[in-house]
Amino acid sequence: MKGHVNFDISDLDIEFDTSTIQHTVLVPMLTTIFKLQIKLQLEKEVEKNLKSWMNKLGAMMSTTIAQANRPWMTGLEAARKAIKSTELGQVYQKRREKLE
Repeated sequence: MKGHVNFDISDLDIEFDTSTIQHTVLVPMLTTIFKLQIKLQLEKEVEKNLKSWMNKLGAMMSTTIAQANRPWMTGLEAARKAIKSTELGQVYQKRREKLE
């Protein structure tokens, strides 16, 4: 089953260390102008990564569950073969064939 991820940033506040940027006025101003696009792109990338991770986790869980049930199914199959090989199982099979 595929998962659905919805990530929402309700309030985004971007602060700059003015000692590390060259344009102390221009960069914060442009960031404020493009704040919505930055927020939407961040949400989209987080959703994409979470969805990928959740799908991998789901696949791993399905594989683990299938492997955990395998010994039980193997035991059931062995019991079925043992019953079919008995005299009673063979009589039942012959009766079933005659009825068909």
